[in-house]
Amino acid sequence: MAQSRQTKSEYGIQLAEKQKIRKEYGLREKQFRTYFDKGKEPKVVFSLLELRLDNAVFRAGFATTRPQARQLVNHGHITVNEKKINIPSFKIKKGDTIAVKAGSQNKKVFDDYMQRMKKFEAPSWIVLDVKKKQAQARGVPDIREQVQPFNFQTVLEFYSR
Repeated sequence: MAQSRQTKSEYGIQLAEKQKIRKEYGLREKQFRTYFDKGKEPKVVFSLLELRLDNAVFRAGFATTRPQARQLVNHGHITVNEKKINIPSFKIKKGDTIAVKAGSQNKKVFDDYMQRMKKFEAPSWIVLDVKKKQAQARGVPDIREQVQPFNFQTVLEFYSR
């Protein structure tokens, strides 16, 4: 019986890290690669991924998961600066106000929102107004605040092959 390999190759480690981050943000390979082509530093790539509308909706606590946040955006329940945006990859800018559309605030998905917000802590780049169900982007996401300990440098090295 052949023994299994004990250690992963450098390529295997890089591939596993790439797949882990890609899955977390729910992106297809081509979309994901685009972010790494745009940003040549880990903090830039992290910021680009965090500033996607679907991720901002998740980070603001409007959704409990990124897939749910993507669905809220796709179905038109989210506005940016009072305009309905249904594109999950829409890039949020400093000063943008993200809100749950007035007509959507009583939807079943938001029934437990007030309860969840009691123990919710938004990242420093988002300022929440829980009662109005809106958030404002006040800055740029800081890689030191990442929830998952991803190694973006490893993925940059993977793509630079």
